[in-house]
Amino acid sequence: MKKQIKLVASILMAIPLVFLISCGGDDPIEEPIEDAVEDTDPVENETYYQIPSPDEMFGFIKESGLEFNGELLNPIQSASNYSDPKMQALNFGIYSADLAYTAAYEEFSETTKYFGTIQKLAEPIGISSAFDKALIERIQGNLDNADSLVVITNTSYFSVVEYLEQNEQGDKLGIIAAAGWLETVYVVVNTTNFDKNKEAVDRLADQKLTLDNLLDYLNKYKSNADVNEVLGWFNDLETVFAALSEEEGSESGISFKKKDDGKMVLGGGSSITITKEQFNAIKDKVNEIRNNIVKTEA
Repeated sequence: MKKQIKLVASILMAIPLVFLISCGGDDPIEEPIEDAVEDTDPVENETYYQIPSPDEMFGFIKESGLEFNGELLNPIQSASNYSDPKMQALNFGIYSADLAYTAAYEEFSETTKYFGTIQKLAEPIGISSAFDKALIERIQGNLDNADSLVVITNTSYFSVVEYLEQNEQGDKLGIIAAAGWLETVYVVVNTTNFDKNKEAVDRLADQKLTLDNLLDYLNKYKSNADVNEVLGWFNDLETVFAALSEEEGSESGISFKKKDDGKMVLGGGSSITITKEQFNAIKDKVNEIRNNIVKTEA
């Protein structure tokens, strides 16, 4: 159970770290995983390690020269209008990704506002203990220090994930992570020009693999009515992604591989091709799901 939760936690946890990851070159990306998995079964771990962090795309699109678009953010004023527990958890994920987006582009005034928003939204979904007074003071004292701010926000997410893990709330974690991932894809499809930003388009296509793994996780909790509803939305999106062609054994795709020294390496995997028509279909479906999540309740 813990390994399954940490599988999706790897998606959520990367949100504050997106601009620490270099995506501009050809060298593998290494991340320590000393405490990531307690289970040592090689077959199950192979599945676990096939989940790249979708939220590193924020760092990638900045490296690609795509401009920040603040109009894509979910307005912080909307947060108080989410009263349904499912919508609160979903928008906690949305706002968490927005927090990472502002941080990636060093929009620190916005970063502070969005951190305050997820702090407030954490209370009704039962994870407010992750945002104590000392943490807020540290943020206020490091508003102009990108590295420190990332470390601090990352610490808060470890607290969130640890709380959900200890209380066996993998269903809630799955909902939050799914929404956070969707928001990153939403930002990418709405800032990318298919004809001009090939690398960003290719990175979007690679999300087919991440979505497949996310669906596997959500399926474990489909007996939960909220998860089952969210799963239906993402199954619809998977149908659109399924039209993309996938070729095994290419060096251009993305996957995680485990090294002997206990580190994760982002390296070659499947190569996925995408047409302009498919890009637009994904964009339409992502926008539809995302807009259903962020709309305020009547």
